[in-house]
This record gives sequence, structure tokens and C-alpha cells, in this order.
Amino acid sequence: MDREDEKVSTELTQRQRELLEEMGLPADYDKLTDTQKNAVTSIEAMLSYLESKYQEKFCYLSYAEAGTLEKEHLEAYPASGTPSDVVTVYRTYEDGEYHYEDDYANIGVRPLYESRVREFAVQSFPESGIKVFSDIRNLGQGTDGQSVTEENVLQTASAVTYIFISESVCTEAQLRDFTEECAQWMESQCQGVAAQICLRLTDAAQWELIDATGYEDKLRADIFTAEAECAISASGKVTVY
Repeated sequence: MDREDEKVSTELTQRQRELLEEMGLPADYDKLTDTQKNAVTSIEAMLSYLESKYQEKFCYLSYAEAGTLEKEHLEAYPASGTPSDVVTVYRTYEDGEYHYEDDYANIGVRPLYESRVREFAVQSFPESGIKVFSDIRNLGQGTDGQSVTEENVLQTASAVTYIFISESVCTEAQLRDFTEECAQWMESQCQGVAAQICLRLTDAAQWELIDATGYEDKLRADIFTAEAECAISASGKVTVY
């Protein structure tokens, strides 16, 4: 390798410089460790995969190298959306080339799923006192996001849903009753896929602060008066926790 080739290979692209800034790392190739150099190159490649496939810009959220228990993966979100619209890209290396897969289709399914759960919840509580957030884990075999409708989403998508209920509209006794109602509803509506509903009776003031971008952080906070969960397996078995 001559000097000119070596210079080119150690120059960072503009995208890499932006990523390094977001990660709090120096935008100077010589100051990066080998691990950091590999990471920023991998992140750029995975973002390029997304942008080429979906013809839109994506913003970086996090990156994890391949490990004993997990694949190499990147989390990003469409620039046209919000950080809560998380897309995960997995990358593997086989037969001398990289292979990619992603869950972008889940973003379009989530509002449909949340709508069905909210429709059920408002039969018991005022809509002004509940917040519903779903994490779509996967779609049925051979199903793409475009074929999922509001009518079939509960039988198509596997999801974990959090329902935050303000204590201003619900007591602990009512929460226990609602938990049983959730189990019965899941048994009748979510056949064929695994799903889970997590109920959180929440301090009224704290409930006001919960939103789509930060609700996962709230799960670790001491703001809940009571909690309950129910789940259904793909075989149809319902469990209440």
C-alpha cells in the first residue's frame, strides 16, 4: 500500500464524523481504538443498508457487537419519525459476505395494535386516564407489514403492551378486576400469537409525564401504586401474574 492509498483508508467519511460526534468520540482516526474504528464502520454500513432499502434517512440510536448471546445489531429510527420508532438491524457474516435483516415493518403495525388495545381499555376507564404503548416483537410467518390491518393485527402480531392507568380513574380493586378482563379478552382476541399486557396503576402526577419516548425509563421508577400482567402463548394458554 503506497502513502496515498494509506491516507485514503484512514480518512473518515462525513457520516462517520457525525456518528463519532453523536457517540461522544473524537473525530480523529488516529485517536480511535481498533474497536471504535470497527464500530463506526459497521454502524455506517448498517445505516446505509436501511437507507438504500427504504429510500429514507435514518438516525443512529445504539450499536452492539456480536456476542455470545446476541447477534451484531444496530438500533435506529426514521428521520421522518421519532426516537420511539425504533428499527433494529441484525447483521451476520456467512459465506464471505454480510447478510442483513430488520424489523422496519413493525413501525407501521404498532399504531394499529395500540388502537385495538386502547379500544378495549376504554370500555373500563376514561380514555383521558390511560396511555397505551406496544412493542411489536414480530409478525406471523410470511406476513409483511402491508398485509396487516386493524381487524387482523391481534392475530398477526406478537407484542408486549403497557397500559398505564392513572390512579385518578382506577383503584387497586378495579385493577384486579381489569386484569381478569384482559386475560379473557386476550383469550378471545389474540389466538395464534404470543402476546403480553402489562398493567401499571400510576401516580396521577407521574402519569402525566409518561410519553412514547420515555415510558421504558419510567418502568424502573417508583411511581406505580399496583402492577399486574397477563399473557397468552402461541398455543392459546393464558397466564395471569
